Amino acid sequence: MSIDLHPYLERLESLIDPEHVARTRELQRRAFAFEPIDHIPTVIHYPLSPDEWPQFGFEEIFVDPAKMLLHELADVYAGAKLQDDRLYGIRANYGTGIVAALFGCPTVIFTDSLPIATAVTPAQLERILDGDLPPLHQGLPGRALETIAFFREALHPYPKLARAVGSQLLDIQGPFDNAAIIWGSDIYTALYDAPERVARLLELVTEAILALVREHRRIDGCPLEEHDGAWNFLGGVCIRNDATINLSPRHYVEHVRPYDARLLAPYGGWIHFCGRTRWWEQLLDLPNLRGINPYQGEFYDLATMYERCAAAGVAIVQWTRPLDARCRELIRTGFSRIVWVEDYAAACRVREQLYA
Repeated sequence: MSIDLHPYLERLESLIDPEHVARTRELQRRAFAFEPIDHIPTVIHYPLSPDEWPQFGFEEIFVDPAKMLLHELADVYAGAKLQDDRLYGIRANYGTGIVAALFGCPTVIFTDSLPIATAVTPAQLERILDGDLPPLHQGLPGRALETIAFFREALHPYPKLARAVGSQLLDIQGPFDNAAIIWGSDIYTALYDAPERVARLLELVTEAILALVREHRRIDGCPLEEHDGAWNFLGGVCIRNDATINLSPRHYVEHVRPYDARLLAPYGGWIHFCGRTRWWEQLLDLPNLRGINPYQGEFYDLATMYERCAAAGVAIVQWTRPLDARCRELIRTGFSRIVWVEDYAAACRVREQLYA
C-alpha cells in the first residue's frame, strides 16, 4: 500500500523558517567566497527517533520513490528542527552506480547501505568502447530521472518546501570512478597496457555525465550552476574521486585531470575524495573549481591544506575532524564542517557553543 506523504510534508512545511534559510544561504555564500563571517558553517548531525520521522531500509527506498522521499527529507526535518547551518536538499538516491548502469553495469542492492554497480564482462567492455553514448531514459538512470520529477511534483503543493528544499544532483561520481566501476580493477593495469582504451572510456563517461546533468536540470528546472543540497555556492557538479586516490600525481594529471576539468568547465563545482591522496594539490588550479571535500581529514595536515587552498581561493567543504587551537585561530572563512552528536539535546548545546 502506498504511503500517505501529506501528514509528513504538512508537518515539515510548518517547521521551515524561510528567514533562517535566507540567513544560512548568505552565510554559505560569504564563507565560500572567502568573505568575513561570524562563524564557520557547521552541520550538526544527530539521530532521529522512528517515532519522530519514519525510517526505511535501503531495499525499501530503492523500490518505492515515496519512501525514498521521506528518507531524504529526514535530514531536512532534522535541520529545520535544529536550525543549524545546513541548507536543505534531496536527491534521487540510487547509489554510486547510476552512470555505470547507463553502460550496462549490474546493480547490487543491500539492506544496510546504498546500491552499487559491478563491472561488465570483457566482451561488454569492448562493445562499450566501440559504441556510442547510450540513451539516458533507461534502466537505473531512467528510474532516477523519473524520481527527480516525482520529488518536485510531491513538494509543489507546499510553498515553503518547494522553495527551500533544493534538488540535489544525482550521485554522478567522477570520470575515473565511473570508468573504474565499468572496467573493474583491471583498469589500473590498463593505464599502462591500453591507455588509449582507458581514454576512450573516460571520454564516453564524461559525455554521459554532462548529458545526465543537463537532463536532470531540464526535468527539475533548477540552475545548472548549483549542485544544491546541504552546501550551496560551490558550482553545479560534485566530482567524486575515491577510486582515483590509488593513482599517483603523475597518473592523475595525465589521465584523469583533463576529464575532471571538462566537467568543471561549464558549471563549476567541487571535488570529493575519501582516503589519502597524493594529488590533492594538483586540483587547486583547475579552472572553475570552487571547493574540495577531503572527507577523511585524519590523513591531512589541515593547517597546511587550508593555507594552500585559501591562496588558490578554493574552499574546504564538510571537514569531519575536530580543529586544534592553531586551526581555530587560522581558519575564519572559506571552510565548512560537519559534526556528529548523540541526540537533539547535545546538538542544541553544540549549536549554542559553535554559533556563539
